[in-house]
Amino acid sequence: MRDIATAFEHTTVPYGDDGKLVRGIIARCGAPNCEAAVPLPVNVMGASRGVDDHIEHQFIARKLEQKGWRIGKSRTSHRCPRCFNAAKTAAIHQTEEKIMANKKEMLNSTSSSALQVVQENARVMTREDRRIIFEKLNEVYLNDKVGYAQGWTDEKVSTDLGIPRAWVRLIREENFGDEVGNEDIRKQVAEATTMLAQVRAIEPEMRRLLGMADKIERQLADIQKVLK
Repeated sequence: MRDIATAFEHTTVPYGDDGKLVRGIIARCGAPNCEAAVPLPVNVMGASRGVDDHIEHQFIARKLEQKGWRIGKSRTSHRCPRCFNAAKTAAIHQTEEKIMANKKEMLNSTSSSALQVVQENARVMTREDRRIIFEKLNEVYLNDKVGYAQGWTDEKVSTDLGIPRAWVRLIREENFGDEVGNEDIRKQVAEATTMLAQVRAIEPEMRRLLGMADKIERQLADIQKVLK
């Protein structure tokens, strides 16, 4: 709960056309080197019995925010309209700079990837390249029923030889068999299919439990409000 005594300076302030002094507060801007302050009469709230600090803080904050102030939990966190707008502008600029930096990074990454693709496509597979790829596949590809030996794929052969993956795929398809015939891949697909079916089966129960959790959370929140 907010402490109203530490959030504002309590004093008497002018009220009405005659300038009569009434109970009120002064909110001061907590920004460095800013001396902005605003008085606000709160005599009506103070005269009401049963009004706690939290409600009075909300009342004051609402009144001052209508004037463009940003009211925080403590005196140093208040901001006058000028400082609040300056902070928002700075945050917007910072966000825009981050967006531009991310766009630039993505553009550079895309350009690098595109350049790599162009360079690879520009390479021409020679007879010697075919021979080297064939020998490597003959070493790591078991047969058309099992596929690659454990741990080997088109990508790994490509990386191992330092050649485009498309070349490996071409030679494999022409002379050996299908890459997905790999026993490890088939096992992973079967396990993933089983897990997906299990998740789908418990999905309705999960939704029911999440609904109960939301209801319990709301009830706890209501109880905590009463206990405060």
